[in-house]
Amino acid sequence: MAPACSECGGSLVFDYRSGLVCATCGLICEIDETLSSNSPSSKQRLGSTIAKKFYVFKDAEERTLPEHLQLKFERLKELQDSFYRGSYLDLFKLYRDLESIGDFLMLPDEVLDKCKEIFEDFISKVRNPYNNYALLMAVCLMIASRELGERSAIKISELVEAFQKRGYSFSKKILVRTMSYASNIVPFTKKFRSCEEYIPKVISKLRSAPYINVRIRVAGMDPDDYFGMLTKISKDLLSSLSPIHRSGKNPFLLAASAVYVASTILSGQLGRCTIFTKVQYSKDVGIAEYTLRCHIRTIFEPLIAERRTTLMPILT
Repeated sequence: MAPACSECGGSLVFDYRSGLVCATCGLICEIDETLSSNSPSSKQRLGSTIAKKFYVFKDAEERTLPEHLQLKFERLKELQDSFYRGSYLDLFKLYRDLESIGDFLMLPDEVLDKCKEIFEDFISKVRNPYNNYALLMAVCLMIASRELGERSAIKISELVEAFQKRGYSFSKKILVRTMSYASNIVPFTKKFRSCEEYIPKVISKLRSAPYINVRIRVAGMDPDDYFGMLTKISKDLLSSLSPIHRSGKNPFLLAASAVYVASTILSGQLGRCTIFTKVQYSKDVGIAEYTLRCHIRTIFEPLIAERRTTLMPILT
């Protein structure tokens, strides 16, 4: 409905100098007065912008099911999703998924056996303490891997990714927080990993790269001997680090940086060209290049300078 003049009821026309003007009496009207509360441009409360997504269940012929069947299948879907979230205890499914996760992370059988032992100890003391048995299984697997040391060094991000591939959803933050709470139920002594425990994991990543083995052979060295010496020098470097240099550092990233520095030292001692480049090494191991350069510059170069070696030009 077109706005009308409040004095004579005549029609209003728009004038670019004055706004809305009555065509009959010439009265200038305010624009706000002519807009009703139902105008699309007026501010209205639209309610919450958060909406729940509803699923519409259909039969094989794409016909929408009746309302009572919609409610029934909605309950069944919620029940099925709860199984994947780990809310219900199904030991057969949990142990089967644990075997798949162990294969994905390449964990030895003793880690999985230890994980099952810790898990059964948990549920014998507290029944579903976190309302998520899958999360509890992840905590037990992390505890078991840390107790066995460098033979099963896995990162929290890798563990979360492995469980997500099996349909379980939780974040790294929740896993770390749950591990802290779990120590009150089943105490475990080793809550943190040392840098030395991640060296075999870094070496295994390098061994899996075919081009690295080719470069080692071209340089006239045996890969097994090379990686053996590389492991020894890396552990020697890390053992020389003071607690100040270790504090606040990611142990895996620090171990990866130590292996790279050890490779440059080993190449200098053998009179060979370096096997790795920083760019390719970062991609193969899974470390940011700027983190690698930062660790070399701030941690390992001063360490080597204190030893009064002549290997400083190799690291730059």
